[in-house]
Amino acid sequence: MKQKVTSANYTNEVLMTKLPVLVEFYASWCGKCAMMEDVLEELAQENKHWMKVCQIDIEESEELAARFEVEIVPTYIVFWKGNPLASASGVRDKQTLKEMVGEAVGDTE
Repeated sequence: MKQKVTSANYTNEVLMTKLPVLVEFYASWCGKCAMMEDVLEELAQENKHWMKVCQIDIEESEELAARFEVEIVPTYIVFWKGNPLASASGVRDKQTLKEMVGEAVGDTE
């Protein structure tokens, strides 16, 4: 299941986890973000054994959005071992997001 992340739990949920993390920066008013909800939930469920999926609301966590220069939503950033490794924006399919994480960490499972 997707994990909601804020500035308060960002360190534990994204930086300190042992799994690669796909973070979606989104906004509640964003139609494309709404389109991605089911895709991200399926991605999280189907791949929970090797990756984690988190979401950060850019309006609730403005400092995180600014830190990663998020100007378009949805924006996806892959983190592993606390480091941002890859990013993409816009509507993406589940397989593309899975491959983005796998390629960033050098393995797909």
